[in-house]
Amino acid sequence: MWLRDLGLRLIFFQLMVCLPTIHTNVPNYSERYNRRPVSQDPGSYGRGYVESRQLSFNRPGAANFQDPRIVEQPPKRREYLIRSHETPSDRGQHKCRIWVPPDTVEKYAHPSVIQTDQANRLSLIEVCCTGYSASRLKGVTVCRAQCGCQNGSCRIPGECECYEGFVKNDNGDCVFACPLGCQNGQCFLDGSCQCDPGYKLDETRRFCRPICSSGCGNSPRHNCTEPEVCGCSKGYQLTDDGCQPVCEPDCGIGGLCKDNNQCDCAPGYHTRDGVCQADCYQKCNNGVCVSRNRCICDPGFTYHEQSTMCVPV
Repeated sequence: MWLRDLGLRLIFFQLMVCLPTIHTNVPNYSERYNRRPVSQDPGSYGRGYVESRQLSFNRPGAANFQDPRIVEQPPKRREYLIRSHETPSDRGQHKCRIWVPPDTVEKYAHPSVIQTDQANRLSLIEVCCTGYSASRLKGVTVCRAQCGCQNGSCRIPGECECYEGFVKNDNGDCVFACPLGCQNGQCFLDGSCQCDPGYKLDETRRFCRPICSSGCGNSPRHNCTEPEVCGCSKGYQLTDDGCQPVCEPDCGIGGLCKDNNQCDCAPGYHTRDGVCQADCYQKCNNGVCVSRNRCICDPGFTYHEQSTMCVPV
């Protein structure tokens, strides 16, 4: 009997010794996140600006919040547009058919030869449409959308969908959102974000936007780029005449860039593949006709004398 009592006392003693060790092994989350302050007085910022910060907001759940200023996306840039010489053959797989010189077929990524025109010395091949990159998967050519996206994936050419834990800011970039992080602010344990002085939460309450207390006017070309600093919105650049639109790529010598990445062509020029081009004698596929006798190839392409086309380098 006394042996059993002695054993129980030993077990109880071991538990009392181990409990502090178990407690100290709990991760210290305060090193990654700041704890919510009990109270905080509004601070001041800049030129007499009084900041009335909202200390915290609950992180949105599954609802799809979107900044109303970026709902209407501008037209895709030319590098993502299907060209006039491309004929979509399988829209579901994003493949197009094009005529190319036979000696250049192997310069295209994973081409499939469909037909050969001996009389005109051309081959009809099937490749991924412009805006898609080709790769091989289990012996099949797969076309994946391109968009130059960081912290996200490309759903369609030129459009990025942010990964979970990221959100699009005013520039269309995918930035950290709480609890991973809060751009120009700090996260709390409950997933809310508090902005740094000079910033405020956007409509989605997921990232911090700079504040210009005097505003930046009513023009969509102007935007608050830093606290108390007005600059040009995305798609515009500062010139002597104010914020002027920038087209990507440039409209060429025969065009003038207007809002929403659109070109206004001069007389004698017309829009082709998103650029103002002249009527020229060359086919000038994958290039721009700047005059009747001059074709300038796009980056990554070179002029093919026999076919008057631009082919991959």
